[in-house]
Amino acid sequence: MNNVYQGREQTEAKHIILRRYLQRLAFKTLLGGWSNLAYIDGFSGPWESRTEDHSDSSFMIAIQVLKEVQQKARELGKKPSIRCFFVEENRQSFAQLQAAVAPFHKPADGFTIETFNGKFEDAVVQMKKTMAGSFALTFIDPTGWTGYEFEKVKPVFEHTPGEVLLNFMFDFVNRFTASSDPVTLATFDGILGPGWKQRLDASSLPREEALTAMFNEQFCAAGRFKFVLSTPIEKLSDRTHFRLVYGTRSAEGLDVYRDVEFLALKDHGMRRAHARHSLTETRSGQISLFDAGHDANMAGQTIEAQLVATKSAAADWLRGQLPNCPKPFSEIWPAMLDQFMMRKVDAKQVCVDLGKAGEIRETWRMGGSKRRTPSETDLIHPA
Repeated sequence: MNNVYQGREQTEAKHIILRRYLQRLAFKTLLGGWSNLAYIDGFSGPWESRTEDHSDSSFMIAIQVLKEVQQKARELGKKPSIRCFFVEENRQSFAQLQAAVAPFHKPADGFTIETFNGKFEDAVVQMKKTMAGSFALTFIDPTGWTGYEFEKVKPVFEHTPGEVLLNFMFDFVNRFTASSDPVTLATFDGILGPGWKQRLDASSLPREEALTAMFNEQFCAAGRFKFVLSTPIEKLSDRTHFRLVYGTRSAEGLDVYRDVEFLALKDHGMRRAHARHSLTETRSGQISLFDAGHDANMAGQTIEAQLVATKSAAADWLRGQLPNCPKPFSEIWPAMLDQFMMRKVDAKQVCVDLGKAGEIRETWRMGGSKRRTPSETDLIHPA
């Protein structure tokens, strides 16, 4: 574990997802036909940064990734233009932000950085100008649940082509939505929708699932997204601290995000295991290196065990879809990834397992084909 993130392993998981996803998105975008990429960072900070260059802050992580991708794209003969827009309301943090990003603002080199000192909701007009003519990724990382009311930031969410990654501070929301203060409860209208309290009370789902579903529904409507994913990030106590909510209209983006999510959560499980042992060592003064390694290994196995259960549930889901088949695999896997926390490779394996069991036809093996898994055009239908 990086000592910079000691005691805030959940922040490291968040930054890993941001770094890896932004890197893959930037490559696919700038090498796939788009010459302009915009990155919007709301609530930029820096907050709790432990490095002099703020390399453990989202805005600097984004700058580093985007500059690296831009350079590699140029080496391949491309002329990419990168536009960044960072928003921070706190004056002291904004001063640090402005000083940190200023050296990277080089319009002549195709790398532009704009900053805004104020509320994220008040920067919509400026953000839309930055996003114009570009593929855009918007990252929203608040310290609470206010400042990004969906109705106010809707124009940013709706930008096409574009995607949004938002840190839903579930732990705070879960606690404060249980308040009896009407003023506090009213602050949630902007992200949960009017009448949310009545809908929550009437829900038959467990509280975490109900809150998450309500938030995702409002988030999806605000951006008119086709797919909305919610990644739970846990603290050492195994309690969900926050959820990274991802909105996209692209099946390709869905595929990439699920890959990044799986690797990040597997890493996060191992870091949490090491952190627990570090905490034990601090309290007891001794620790077994064998136990620490064993616990980290078990954390990785836990993710794999969860995947087995997820694929089993996905197989049941696919069985329920068979009466409406045949459908090409290109329609099956996005719907499966949207429903379940799994990757495209896992969706293929689900089809392979059902094919071997004789429940669906192994169309990918017909005509003498030696392919072991379905491709986009292979039809999925009952045996």
